Amino acid sequence: MKTQLLNLTHTKRFLERYHADANFREQVSIDPYRAIIHYDIKIDPEEIKTLCDTELSNKSEKKLSDSTFLRSYWELAEKIRPQRIRSIANSPINSHFKAWRSRQIARTESQFIKPVHDSIIHAPVCFELNKGCSVGCWFCGVAAPRLSDIFFYTPENAQLWREVLELIKELLGESAGAGFCYWATDPLDNPDYEKFCSDFYEVLGMFPQTTTAQPLKDPSRTRSLLKLAGEKGCPLDRFSILSLKMFNQVHEEFSAEELAFVKLALQNEGSNSTKAEAGRTRKRNLKKVEKDSKTPYQGTIACVTGFLFNMVERSVKLISPCNANDRWPLGYIVYDEGTFSDANQLKILLERMIRDNMPLTVRPNELISFRSDLKYESLPDGFQLSTNLKKFRFRYDSYLNELGEIIHKGSKTAKEIASIFDTRSILPAYTFHNFNLMLEKGVLDDEPKPKD
Repeated sequence: MKTQLLNLTHTKRFLERYHADANFREQVSIDPYRAIIHYDIKIDPEEIKTLCDTELSNKSEKKLSDSTFLRSYWELAEKIRPQRIRSIANSPINSHFKAWRSRQIARTESQFIKPVHDSIIHAPVCFELNKGCSVGCWFCGVAAPRLSDIFFYTPENAQLWREVLELIKELLGESAGAGFCYWATDPLDNPDYEKFCSDFYEVLGMFPQTTTAQPLKDPSRTRSLLKLAGEKGCPLDRFSILSLKMFNQVHEEFSAEELAFVKLALQNEGSNSTKAEAGRTRKRNLKKVEKDSKTPYQGTIACVTGFLFNMVERSVKLISPCNANDRWPLGYIVYDEGTFSDANQLKILLERMIRDNMPLTVRPNELISFRSDLKYESLPDGFQLSTNLKKFRFRYDSYLNELGEIIHKGSKTAKEIASIFDTRSILPAYTFHNFNLMLEKGVLDDEPKPKD
């Protein structure tokens, strides 16, 4: 078992360097055996061609990987992918929240290409334990401000923290355990981060995943955190790699075995990863004189469909991912927001957010319109809505053609539209049935109206 783990972790290490280092990719193409010897990567040279073919191909990894060894590697890879977290996130106990989250997932499925959409957990909650970030990455997809304050683990803050966690557990159930404790922050900026994570585990039953750009700031602390996370069953942690120099230092500091369940998010120049077109990356690209006409590969790094807390400010926002645009440049929609001073105020605030934003059915007095990013097309027996990724067809009833036209204009409430067809002996209940089907599919516009 120990030998197998060594082989698998070194396969992971090979692939990390292969993606991170353009020179290494060239070396592998010329003399793969010499390349792995130089970096002390302990894998069978005969496996390299299969690995490289897999990484450079659009075909299924498992179809290409016929060897027993590589099948074992993909099994390890599955463990560091977020399947367990996704399963937990999908089980909120609040019916209004669950229906709203499902609608957001349906919406994003038609807005993001499949690899991007599949990578979005839609975690129901996350917490910022600092205000801002000390790292200052030029490409930050959520444009984190400079670090200005920290939520220390004082007796007062510890009590509030546990009360907030208990409230979230009461509201969402075990799905809250899919949350995490960073956003536009770096977790290791908070000297008490591990204490907050331990409370998170005690209350919510999961040790939260960590993503940090500072694994080398204090390697002994990083090792202790990884050990604690592993003991508590955390399935994945991540290091953001900002440069090839940092990549080399991480590989020198941490063994392949220590990084077995740590994903390296390669942001360095020379890597073959693509940065999200959101936040600072988007702002920088908008300044370019010549712009790439291709559709961005990814327009967000947001992975929360639920509540975003900042414990310093005692604030909470209700958010969900979207492709970054002029209104939502950080790649997520803010549906609602507010502040609280204690758990009692927070309970009232969250209940109000759910009441205002998460109906189970279309409300009679709501204006009904389609999402602005959907292309509308009239059909003889209905209508079609589409993005460049997905089509929604509502057909096989001639009345749907006129219903689609009215909704497309976006000037009438649900009750007014139902009344129009009621005069033609089409019961309002049937019209509302169709409204609710569209609501479930995520095609109705639910973005908050811009503030004057």
